[in-house]
Amino acid sequence: MFSVRMNQMTEEYSALERQTRVLFEQIAELERGVRELQRLSGMGGAVERLKKQRLELEQEADILEQMTQALGRIALDYQSCENRICDNGEQSTVLYERRPIGINEFGGIKDILSGI
Repeated sequence: MFSVRMNQMTEEYSALERQTRVLFEQIAELERGVRELQRLSGMGGAVERLKKQRLELEQEADILEQMTQALGRIALDYQSCENRICDNGEQSTVLYERRPIGINEFGGIKDILSGI
């Protein structure tokens, strides 16, 4: 049977958000380091490698942010669908098929029972 643990999904969403923040903080720190190194002579090669590394980190951060947004959307959509299913189940009415009713005459029941 398929089941989703919503609390685990929200915990993972929070963990992804934290990881994204940490990655953006690292990118900012790297950018500060690049600016400091640009002031020094003879650091052109190191600066270029760090700029390349920063671009790779930015791409990873963007992907991680997209994953976080997708997980958040999945959680909202799943919860919405689950709520609709429960609402439909609670609001459903049971319709019984009409059956024909006949008339029975029990006036001579005493004669039948006395013959048994």
